[in-house]
Amino acid sequence: MRSTFHGIEIGKRAIFNQQTALSVTGHNIANANTVGYTRQNAVSEATNPLSYPGLNVGKSPMQIGTGVETKEIIRMRDSFLDGQFRSQNQQLGYWNIKHDTLSKIEQTLNEPSDSGLQTSFDQFWQSWEDLSKEPDSIAARAAVLSKGIALADKFNQISNSIENISEDLKNNISTRVAELNNTTKQISELNLQIARIVATGNQPNDLMDKRDVLIDQISKLADIQVQPAENGMVNILIGKETLVQGNQTFPVSYDQANNTVLLAGNNISLTSGEIAGMQEALNEDIPAFMSKIDQLVEVFSREVNQIHETALNLDDIQNRKADPNATIDGFSFFVIKGETGYPTKASEITVNPTIMASLNKIAAAKEANAGDAQNANLINNLKFKNINFSNQSTTMNNFYRSIVGETGIKTQEATQMENNFEILVQQAENQRQSVSGVSIDEEMTNMVKFQQSYNAASRYISAVDEVLDKLINGTGRVGI
Repeated sequence: MRSTFHGIEIGKRAIFNQQTALSVTGHNIANANTVGYTRQNAVSEATNPLSYPGLNVGKSPMQIGTGVETKEIIRMRDSFLDGQFRSQNQQLGYWNIKHDTLSKIEQTLNEPSDSGLQTSFDQFWQSWEDLSKEPDSIAARAAVLSKGIALADKFNQISNSIENISEDLKNNISTRVAELNNTTKQISELNLQIARIVATGNQPNDLMDKRDVLIDQISKLADIQVQPAENGMVNILIGKETLVQGNQTFPVSYDQANNTVLLAGNNISLTSGEIAGMQEALNEDIPAFMSKIDQLVEVFSREVNQIHETALNLDDIQNRKADPNATIDGFSFFVIKGETGYPTKASEITVNPTIMASLNKIAAAKEANAGDAQNANLINNLKFKNINFSNQSTTMNNFYRSIVGETGIKTQEATQMENNFEILVQQAENQRQSVSGVSIDEEMTNMVKFQQSYNAASRYISAVDEVLDKLINGTGRVGI
């Protein structure tokens, strides 16, 4: 049997319920611009009706409702959309790094420009052509030396720039790994707080939002997988290794010498994210680029040196005039810094110090005649010579242009892929926001709805109060 004050209880429950719904609406409105906030919804449920079969209930076959209660306050979140966003975000992080690295490599070439390697090559060939016209000219010889030094310095500069890019990448990986470890530690701490609250039967929505923001952040660093665990916690895997398990974290380390990311002593093979992009740049993009530049240096210095070593310089010509059987000096034009031998790397090429000390050592002649410039012509004509480079026969200029072209194509591809994934990430975020984001218009509508329901519940209690007042104060007073 229901209580005399049954109506008051229904009204009270209605007021409490609408008040809770209004509070949730206010919380949504307050956090409309909070990064990572997930719209919340108060789920209402009718309370148990009267009457169930039992000793203390009436015998009427019908049931009468007892009002409403707020069952739970849920986050309007779709884990599938979260997974989509993080998957696209990993790819965006990867292509961000690829684009940035390839752009820097492209900038080291600085082509086309007046200060690029191609210009240095052209000026070097031109200096030998000028020398072939005036082989005994001090000015022409000074130009050959100057352009040779400038060309060697340009190779050195490219090598130094690439080395700086490599060092920056290694330092950035160390920074990203530290960021990853710091963020996963925060996630594990939030896991513990969330588990404690869930164990009491409550829903820590705001803490879960904070955790999701952190997970989104590390999704750009590496290809992680998120798995639900007990009591609202999550486990996070990186590669095949566990990064976070409940309230425990397993730190990642970076071995700069071997360019490997390690967890519990195991090498982690990453396929996406910023760290993977940096590792790939260090392992593939930069070595592939420098291999071709070094190959160009090796072929170039070999071809120039082989001609220069067999040519006569001015001192040789003087010696041959005095003694036709005098041996020639046979100097290499380009040498390894601080050593002898042909350069094979851009970092080690330099003009022979003996030539830098005396312009007379520049060898241009084939015969013992100061006006002869046959070998100067041979060196100048090297720019037209087809040479084998990696199973292809081409000129040195064309081989260099192929390096520039290939680098440009790779950079353009990385730019396009970066733009594509920026769009995909934004689309994934828009889909998430359509579910999880706060719409001020919708919340204002809800606010009015809950306000009117609150007012109606209050009016209902007033009506019940008037009925009870009549019952209590008016019953038995007929005629008074």
